[in-house]
Amino acid sequence: MIFATMLALAAIDAPLLPSGKWTVDYRSDSCVASRPFGPDAALVYLAFQPILSPDMHKMRLSVLAPNNKGEGTGSGKAKITLQPSGAVTTVDYDTQLIKISGLRGYEMIVDVDRLSQIGQSTEVSIDPGNQSFSFATGKLQSVIDAAAKCNGDLMRSWGVDPAALAEPTGNPGGWFSYDQYPAVALKKHASGRVIIALTINNEGRLKACRIAVTSGDPDLDRGTCDVAKSNARFVPKAGGDRYSVFTVRWWIDDQ
Repeated sequence: MIFATMLALAAIDAPLLPSGKWTVDYRSDSCVASRPFGPDAALVYLAFQPILSPDMHKMRLSVLAPNNKGEGTGSGKAKITLQPSGAVTTVDYDTQLIKISGLRGYEMIVDVDRLSQIGQSTEVSIDPGNQSFSFATGKLQSVIDAAAKCNGDLMRSWGVDPAALAEPTGNPGGWFSYDQYPAVALKKHASGRVIIALTINNEGRLKACRIAVTSGDPDLDRGTCDVAKSNARFVPKAGGDRYSVFTVRWWIDDQ
C-alpha cells in the first residue's frame, strides 16, 4: 500500500510529456512558438512570444490550460523552477479565460537573463498562484532562437532593422497614457491595438511613423502616430537612422 501511494504521488509530480512538436506561428502581427503537452483530453500548451516593444529581448511566456477557475481575471506572482540547474525565479503573471478556446491563459514577461537560463533547461515548472504546471521540454534554446528569428523577420517586413534599435529616454509607457488618447478617436469611442514602427534620426528625434498593424480605425491609427511625434524621445547616436516598435492599446474606461 505504501509503495502504491508513492507511485501515485510520483505520477502527480511527474512533468507533462510533449504530445506534439514545437511550431512557430508566423502571424501578421506577432510570432509565437508553442507546443502541446499532456494527454489529448487535457492538453496544456507552453508558448514563447517575443515582445514588440523598444526592449526586443523580452518574451512573453504563456501557459494555456483547461479552465477550472471560472471566468474571472487575476494576477499575482508565479514561481518558475528550472531543471537540471534547480534555479528558481519569481515573476508577475496575469490570467484570464480565453473565450475562443475555453482555455485559461497565464502570461508572464521574462527578461533576457531569465531567457538565457530557460534556454539551457530541459524541464520547466511554473506555479502561478495555487496552480502548478511542469513540462518535460528538452533543451529550449533553439525554440527561443526560432521565435526571435521570426520576430526579426517580422520587423524587417515593417522596414525596421532589428540590429539598429533606438534607446528611448524616460518612460515610454507614459508617452501613450490615457490622457494622451487621440481626441477624434476618443470622441467616437474608438478603441483597439495599434502597432507602430518608428524611424529615429541621429539626434534622437522621430523621423517617421508607420502603421505596422492597424487598429481598424484610421483616426486611432493616425492619432497614435501624432502622439508618438509629440512625445517620443530617444538617445542621440551617430551612424544613421535607428528604429523602434511600439504596441499601443487604447481602451476607454467606460467600455
